[in-house]
Amino acid sequence: MVAIHNLLSNIYNPPMGSIHVLAPDVVNKIAAGEVIERPASVVKELVENALDAGATRVRIEVEEGGRKRVRVSDDGHGLAPDDLPLAFAPHATSKLAAADDLLRISTFGFRGEALASIGAVARVTILSRVRGAVEGAELTIEAGSLGEARPAAAPEGTSVEVRNLFHAMPGRRKFLRSPDVEMGHIEEVVTRFGIAHPAVRFEFAADGVPRITLPPAGGLRERLGAFFERELVDALVEAESEDAAASFRILAAPPRFARLSLRGQFVYLNGRFIRDRVLTRAINEGFREMVPHGRYPVVFLFLDLAPGEVDVNVHPTKIEVRFRNVWRLHDRIVAALRGKLLESDLAPHLMPGAFAAAAAGGGSPSPQAIVDYFVRDAVPGAPLLGGTPVPLVASGRRCFQLHDRYIVEEAEDGIRIIDQHALHERVLLEEIRRQYASADVPRQLLLLPAVVEVSSAERTRLEEHAAVLESMGLLVDDFGAGSIVVRSVPALLKDADPTLVVRDVLDRLGEHGETEKSEGHPIPMIDGLLEFLACRAAVKFGDRLSPEELARLLTDAEGMDYSATCAHGRPTAIKMTLDDLEKYFKRRGA
Repeated sequence: MVAIHNLLSNIYNPPMGSIHVLAPDVVNKIAAGEVIERPASVVKELVENALDAGATRVRIEVEEGGRKRVRVSDDGHGLAPDDLPLAFAPHATSKLAAADDLLRISTFGFRGEALASIGAVARVTILSRVRGAVEGAELTIEAGSLGEARPAAAPEGTSVEVRNLFHAMPGRRKFLRSPDVEMGHIEEVVTRFGIAHPAVRFEFAADGVPRITLPPAGGLRERLGAFFERELVDALVEAESEDAAASFRILAAPPRFARLSLRGQFVYLNGRFIRDRVLTRAINEGFREMVPHGRYPVVFLFLDLAPGEVDVNVHPTKIEVRFRNVWRLHDRIVAALRGKLLESDLAPHLMPGAFAAAAAGGGSPSPQAIVDYFVRDAVPGAPLLGGTPVPLVASGRRCFQLHDRYIVEEAEDGIRIIDQHALHERVLLEEIRRQYASADVPRQLLLLPAVVEVSSAERTRLEEHAAVLESMGLLVDDFGAGSIVVRSVPALLKDADPTLVVRDVLDRLGEHGETEKSEGHPIPMIDGLLEFLACRAAVKFGDRLSPEELARLLTDAEGMDYSATCAHGRPTAIKMTLDDLEKYFKRRGA
C-alpha cells in the first residue's frame, strides 16, 4: 500500500519542470474552462441532456443570473441509481460505444464532459427517477468531490440543480458579468431551443418570476410567434430543398424587417444551433441588393444532414461544426433563397406602425393620414432637376448638388466635394451629443401611439434601459402580454416608422449589453444609440435637396473639420485646390 501511495504521489505531485499526468480535478477544471463559459453554458448543456432523454417538458429556473443557482427539470426517461455516479465521471456517456459512432452522431451530447465539468466547479445535485420505477435517487457532487447515491422521492424524469457556479475557481467567477447580462445570455439560449423544438414545452423563470412560457406549438410558425412580432411571422417566405445527403428548410422575412445585427439569423443543424461563416454568407448573398449595407435579414435555416456529411466533434461546445462540402451547400442555399425572394411580393404593406394600431383597435386611418404617409419623405419645393448653383448668403460661395448624392462647394482656394449623408450625419451627431449632455433632447409625441410586438427578452431590455431611452426621446410603456406602446420618439425621427425605430434600438441594445460608464466617457451603448439617431435622421444618398436645405446644411457645417469622418468611418469630403487643378490642366507658367 505504501508503494502504491508513493507511486500516486509521484504521478500527481511531481517535481516542478518534469512532465507528469495532471490530477483528475485539474483535468476537470481545464475541461470546465472550455465547456462552461458562463451560466448560459450550464443551461445549454443541461437542456441538451433533457432533449436527448426524450423530454416533452423542460423547466429552467435561475437565481441572480445563474450565478447563485441554475435548475433544469425534465420529464425524460430518467437515470437509474447506479448510473448517477457515472454521469459525473469524465468521458462517461450512454451515446457512444465505439470510435465509429463518431461518424453517425444523432444526439446533442456525446463527449461525456458536461456534467463532469460542471461538477468540478460548482455544487451539483441530481435527482432522477426512471419511467415506471417506484422511487428515484439523489446524488450530490461539490467541486469534484462525489457523494453517494441515495433513494429519494422524485417525479419521473431528471432534475439537476447547480449552485454557486465557479465558487471553486474564484479567478473565473470574477469574469462573470452582471446578473442582468447573464440573464440575457440564458434567455437567448432558451429562445434558440424554443425555436428548434416547437413540440416541447419550455418554461423559464428568473428569481421566481416567469420569463418565458412556451406551450407545445402546432408548428414552427406558431412557435416563432412567441418570439417575434406577428407581422414578421405572417410575412415569412419559405423555401425548401431536398437531397439524399443534405436537405434544408428556410423561412425568411422580407427585407423591410432587416436588423442592424446578425441576432435575427438562426441556423440549426439537425436541431442543434450552430454558427458557420459560410452559411451566414449564403444567407446574406441570397438577399444581395435587397437589404441596405449594414443591415442583416431575419432568417431561420434548418439543415437536415446525414451524419457522414458533417463532423460535430470539432469544438467542446459543439456550436462549430465542419461540413464535408460546405460550398455546395452554400450554393444551394443561395439559389433556393434568392429564387423564392425574387418570386415573392416583398412590397411593404400600407399600414405600418400607428396605422396598424388604429386598425387593430377597430378604426382606420384617415385619407389625409394615408396621403401624409406617402409624401412624408418628399422635400417641399424641391426642384425636379438638380445642378443649379446656389449662392450661400453667408459666404457668397457657390454650390450645387451632384446626382442627388454629393455636394460640390466653392472653397476659399478650390472646390470641395462632400458626401451629403456623411456630412449631415456628422452635423446631427454633434448636435444630439450636445443635447444629450445637457439633458435636452427634443421629443415628438405621437398622435397615434404605435403598438409594437416584443418578446419577453426584448421587453426586459427596454425596461432595463428605459431611463436612457427616455432621455433620448423614446418613451415606451407596457401594453399587455407581448406588446409595448410607443408614445414618443426623438424629434429627429418624427417621420420614421416608430416600429422600425424600436426594432433598431433593440438591436443596438443587444449589441452593447451593460449600461456602465468608464472614466466619465459615454459608454459604447449610449454613443451607439446617438450615432444611430443621427444616421437615421440624416439625408440619404439619393435624396434631392431644395436650395434652402442645401444652404442650411452647409451653414450648419461651418467651422467643422472636413477631414473628419462620419460615425461609420466614411470620409466627409475631399478637396481639390486651385493649385491641384492648375497642375492637372498644365496651367502652371501659362
